[in-house]
Amino acid sequence: MLAAANVANLFLVRAESRQREVAIKQALGAGRRIAGGFFAESLWLAGLAGCAGVLIAGWAVRLLVAYGPRRLPRLHEVRLDWQVLLFTVAVTVLTAAVLAVLPVAGLARRSCAAALHDGGRAGTAARGRQHVRQLLVVTQVAIALVLLVGAGLMLQSVSRLFAVNPGFGVDGLLTATMSVGTRTERAQALREYEQMLDEMRRTPGVRSVGGATTLPIAPTSLNGSDVEVRSRPPARNAPPLFTMVSGVTAEYFETLGARLVAGRTPTPVDVAQNRAVAWINQTFARRYVSHRPIGESVRLHDSWFEVVGVVGDLNTSGLAADVQPMVYLPASSPVVTLDAMHAVVRTNGDPASLAPSLRRAVERIDRTIPVTLRTMQDVIAASLAQATFTVTLVTIASAIGLVLGIVGLYGAISYITAQRTTEIGVRLALGAPPAGVALMVLRQGATVTAIGIAVGLAGAWSGARFIASMLFGLSARDPVTYVAVVTLLMAVSALATYVPARRAAHIDPVNALRADT
Repeated sequence: MLAAANVANLFLVRAESRQREVAIKQALGAGRRIAGGFFAESLWLAGLAGCAGVLIAGWAVRLLVAYGPRRLPRLHEVRLDWQVLLFTVAVTVLTAAVLAVLPVAGLARRSCAAALHDGGRAGTAARGRQHVRQLLVVTQVAIALVLLVGAGLMLQSVSRLFAVNPGFGVDGLLTATMSVGTRTERAQALREYEQMLDEMRRTPGVRSVGGATTLPIAPTSLNGSDVEVRSRPPARNAPPLFTMVSGVTAEYFETLGARLVAGRTPTPVDVAQNRAVAWINQTFARRYVSHRPIGESVRLHDSWFEVVGVVGDLNTSGLAADVQPMVYLPASSPVVTLDAMHAVVRTNGDPASLAPSLRRAVERIDRTIPVTLRTMQDVIAASLAQATFTVTLVTIASAIGLVLGIVGLYGAISYITAQRTTEIGVRLALGAPPAGVALMVLRQGATVTAIGIAVGLAGAWSGARFIASMLFGLSARDPVTYVAVVTLLMAVSALATYVPARRAAHIDPVNALRADT
């Protein structure tokens, strides 16, 4: 839409420069040929632009796939296919038709005599045609503002996501996901997982290793359950309390670097003896326990567990998700499913460099067990891949929109100023100061920009609900973003208007008046 508005302005300018020629042809009865000529010209230019656009898009898509987020689902499938090409052809033809109709419609409403009179050397652009061009510029500024607001909001949202404290230490942390299969007996599965964890602990460069049935940030194998708190009997007809459940081994919280708020952490004895103990996060304690949580009892699946520890909140379901109440049980508890075990490994150096050694440690226990190794940095990056990818695309579109808006404004003000050369020459000859002439041109550009900004603000404000679900920790109507975008647009618009204003202030009155004689 921005590009079409820009080209439409240029076509209107070109049509006005040829209005005398067109009026003569129209007077000679070549009306249909005039319309066909405009359409052929617009189709030719639009076709060239469409072909160039497809070539640039093909190169850009390959670049995007090559350097885009590796873990973005199905990114490798993004390519130009026949549907894209068909859409391109349709847009090209439609654009050409619209561009041809604009000047033809303007000329059809005017008589040949009026066109011949206005097409003389003394003619200036009619006020109505100036309004059409200014309307196109207003549209460009408005669309650019909407794009910039969206990009600003998305950028702030992603920056806040990256600033979220996940509740544990990310640096130097490696994750290893293993699965012995669903057919393995529970006791045997637990024994094999413990052997793998022990083998990892003996790997040089490893400081500590812990295991859990689900990972922070990437909530695989995460289960939920109704829960009952002994000191809080359920009221009649009240909905049951709900919590997420995960099984853990010894050293899990210490390896993660999670904060121990109260009580103690899991020990090997808790897992080996399948003790009926539990650990809760701060959110669970805040919502469901009204007094000291240590010593409280919770029931899951008809089994009671004594709370022996409270740990800090971990972002289990992703950085953008709210922290849910969480109960951690020994991995040997029958309540816990053992389809997979996720090891967290704290290393002394680069965690990625230890991946081959840890893989061999698992293979020494069982070569048939699949293992997936990722650094925690990669886990977090994968969870934010879609958001960062969207921000990249929106930012590119916004930058292009800003450039097109500035070009459109500059072109419109430059042409209008050129059309008023005689008027400006008369003003200067009568003693008008050059600074006053420049201010007049700047005021004209500022007026168009202000109207476009007002329209864009209305559009962005009314469409805020469509982007609200994609934002984190930020309102879709954040006033700081809106003020910053308006300030940016006003500044660049002033720069775009400065050149034609300066040129107008330096017009030679003698040459301007001589050109009109």
